[in-house]
Amino acid sequence: MSKAILQEKMQERLLQFIWQEKYFNTSSLFTETGEEIVIQDAGLFNTRQGPDFLDARILLNGTKWAGHVEIHIKSSQWYQHKHHSDKNYNNVILHVVWENDDKMLSDSIPTLVLQNRVPSIMLSRYQTLMQQNSGIACKELLHKVPETVWKGWKKELLTRRLTRKSEMVLDRYTEARNNWEECSWWWIARQFGGPVNAVFFEQVARSLPINTLMRHRSQVIQMEALLLGQANFLKESNCDPYVQLLQREHRFLSSKYQLSEVHGQAQLLRMRPAGFPAVRLAQLAMLLHRWKEIQTHIFESNDWKGLETMLNITANDFWHYHYTLEEATPFQPKHLGKETIHHLIINAIVPLVYAIGYRHQQPHFRQRAISWLEELPAEKNSIISNWNREGIISKNAAGSQALCELKNYYCNYKKCLDCQLCHHLLNR
Repeated sequence: MSKAILQEKMQERLLQFIWQEKYFNTSSLFTETGEEIVIQDAGLFNTRQGPDFLDARILLNGTKWAGHVEIHIKSSQWYQHKHHSDKNYNNVILHVVWENDDKMLSDSIPTLVLQNRVPSIMLSRYQTLMQQNSGIACKELLHKVPETVWKGWKKELLTRRLTRKSEMVLDRYTEARNNWEECSWWWIARQFGGPVNAVFFEQVARSLPINTLMRHRSQVIQMEALLLGQANFLKESNCDPYVQLLQREHRFLSSKYQLSEVHGQAQLLRMRPAGFPAVRLAQLAMLLHRWKEIQTHIFESNDWKGLETMLNITANDFWHYHYTLEEATPFQPKHLGKETIHHLIINAIVPLVYAIGYRHQQPHFRQRAISWLEELPAEKNSIISNWNREGIISKNAAGSQALCELKNYYCNYKKCLDCQLCHHLLNR
């Protein structure tokens, strides 16, 4: 592909990346009006409103300037984006563009053109990545990324993932009026729902205050009645005596506590019978039976093995012969498998522990969460299987969590310019 075509396809984000990493010829720089430029500090990339780079420092004909830098493909975009009437841009000291198509503007704002200063090979590599239809754009080049780059990037990805999830937890903590137990209940119930029913399970949990549930913690049947009833599984007529008992219990408790109705229904989309929502709710009822012990381990224990034991639960006897409330099946105890238990520790417990440390500025909680991930085995899912096929193997859950973050929040959106692997490949 010719350089002319590549130039036409330049994107502002790429130009921001080029400026940020100084991937251009920095010698003998001059503005469009002939002033010599020396870049002392390219500035801090700004992801919020305002100029692209903040607090940059340059020498302009030997005079020190400190302020902001704005990036555009064409200089005329300054007016198109209405920066001339926005006070946030009053302190812009340099306008960096690919093409200067407004000579009058460059006479009033120092303007640097990069069009002939960027190596063609770097542009070609970037364009090759953007043209890939694969879910991992750089998969053909992954073997060229050294282990040191991978190690540092995975560590940062894990921190970003834990921070992002802990912020989700803390949003719920605020909604729960700073009640960790209520927040934990909502969050754990959400993870029990899995990818398909996470939102619905959380709605069910929010309709059942944890204090109300704890009053009936010793009665697993009442726990089941509350959960299945609020999830709308007990509305249909059923001749099974056990189901009729659950229906009576739910009617009584719903009236007693004035429970609000939950709208919607759990889904069975592409789900194995062992993961059917009614079974998961029955297992969640058994978890509530052990709730105090679970809370103790979350807040006090350094041993994830204890959590593994606490989560080794089996739904009550009715479910040995059922996957749903309607139809009997051959005997099969409905216990949580080891992979499911590890999934809950990784996606429910670890973010809670990390969020506690994040909220209360207690590093030992954050380190505990990371240590658990480093000790737990790597996850088994389609994302990790795809990475394995490319020769990228995770030794533990910390590695698999990092790879999930990379795929879901970078590769899927082709945010290659925000990825350290891409930085290395473009700069080779």
